Amino acid sequence: MMNKLVEDKWVTIIGCLLMFSVQFIANMVIVALPSISSNLHLDFELENAINLVFLITSVTLMIPLGTYVSKHGIGKYLKISLLLMIFALLLSAFSTDITMLLFSRAIQGISTAIINVSVYVIVTLQLPSDRLGSALGIMGSCGYIGLCLSNTVSGFVVYYLGWKVIFLVLIPIYIIILLILIKLDKEWYVDNVEIKDHVGSILYVIFMSLFLYGIARLDNNNLEVLIASLVIFVIFIYFESHVSNPRYDLRIFKNFKYLLGNYSAFVMYFMTFIASYILNFYLQYVMGYDARWTGLFLLTTPIAVVCVSTFAGKLSDRIDERILSSIAVTFILIDVLLLFFMDVVPIYLLLLACILQGIGHGLFSSPNNRFVLTQVSEKDLSNASAVLSTNKDVGKSVSLSIFTVICGFTVGPTNTFMDNPSSIVLPSKITLAIALLLGTVTLILLILSKIKD
Repeated sequence: MMNKLVEDKWVTIIGCLLMFSVQFIANMVIVALPSISSNLHLDFELENAINLVFLITSVTLMIPLGTYVSKHGIGKYLKISLLLMIFALLLSAFSTDITMLLFSRAIQGISTAIINVSVYVIVTLQLPSDRLGSALGIMGSCGYIGLCLSNTVSGFVVYYLGWKVIFLVLIPIYIIILLILIKLDKEWYVDNVEIKDHVGSILYVIFMSLFLYGIARLDNNNLEVLIASLVIFVIFIYFESHVSNPRYDLRIFKNFKYLLGNYSAFVMYFMTFIASYILNFYLQYVMGYDARWTGLFLLTTPIAVVCVSTFAGKLSDRIDERILSSIAVTFILIDVLLLFFMDVVPIYLLLLACILQGIGHGLFSSPNNRFVLTQVSEKDLSNASAVLSTNKDVGKSVSLSIFTVICGFTVGPTNTFMDNPSSIVLPSKITLAIALLLGTVTLILLILSKIKD
C-alpha cells in the first residue's frame, strides 16, 4: 500500500496531465477544420458543428454532473470518462463520415465535462493545505502548456500525417492517467453532498441544450427551438426559486459584482475564442497558409498568455481586479478591432493582434476568477466555481453559434469556404462587430462598478 506522500505525488501528476489534456483537446481541432472539411466535403455549418457539438455537450453536462460525481465516487467516474475519451478519440480517428465524427465529438464533450468537474476536487481532497497551492499552480502551468502546444502540434500533425492522427495524440496520456488511477486504487467523495433537486438538473440540461442548439440553427427557421428554451428557462428559474433545497442557488446572482464578473468572463471568452477561430479560417482559406504555419502563427497567443498570467495573480493582490479586467478588455478590444480590418491590414498587425489577445486573456483570467469567487460565501464556492466555468464555455459556444448563423445568412447554408474563400470576410466582420459591442459594454460596466465603489 502506498504511503500518503507518494499518493499525493501521483494525484498531482494526474491533475497536471488532465489539465494539459483538457486545454489541448479543446483547441486541437481548430487548425484541422479546413482539412477535415476538404476530406469529408463539408459545408460551413457541418464544419463549425465539429467544435459546436463538443462545446454544447461539455457545457450542458458540467454543472449537473458535478454534484452526482462528487457523491458517488470521483475516481470511479474519472476512470469511466477516460475509457469513454479513449473510445471517442479512436472513433474520431477512424471516422469515415461526418455523422461518426460528430457522434465521437459529443462523447468527447461528455468525458471532458466529467474531467472538468473532477480534476480540482480530487487534488483538493487529496493534498494537505500547505502543498495545495503549489500543486494547483503547477496544474495551471500544465494547462497553459497544453494551450500553447495544441494549435502548433495539431498543425504539424495535420500537415505531415493527416487530420485523423491528431485524435490519436492524446490517447497515450489518457492511458497513463487510467493506469495511475488503477494503481492508486483510491476513491474520493465530497462529504454532505445531497442530490434532491433532480427536476432542476433536468430543466437545466433541457434549457441549455435547446438554447445553444437554437442559436446555432436560427438561419434554418428554428426560432421555435430558441423560444422553447426561453420558456424552459423561465420554468427553471421559478422552480429553483421555490424548491427548499435547490441544485442551483439563484440568490447569489442578486450580487451585482458576482453577476458582473460572470458576464465579463462570458464576453471575454466570446471574444477570444471567435477571434482565434476566425483568424484560423482567414489564414488558411484566404491567405493560403497551410496547417503547419497557421499553428505556428497562432502559437503567439498562448505564449503571451503564459508570460502574462505568471504575474497577473500577484498583481490582483495589489490592484483592484476590476482595474486589471478593464485593462485586459481594452487589449482584447484592440485585438478584435485589428481583426475586423484583417482584409486590409498587413500581416504583422494580425500577428500583433494575436499577441494582444494573449496579453489580455492572461491579464484577465486569474484576477476575474478571484473577483467572482470572493463575492460568495464558502458554502456557495463550489456552485459559484461551476457557474463561472460554464459561463466561459457558454461564451465560446454562443460566439461560434452566432458566427454559424451569420454565415448561413450571408454565404448560404450549403456553401463552403473552400469554393469561395473571400466569402468568409463578411460574416467574420459582422461577428467581430458583435464582439466589439459586447466588449465595450463590459468595459463600461467594469469602470462604472469601480467608480461607484
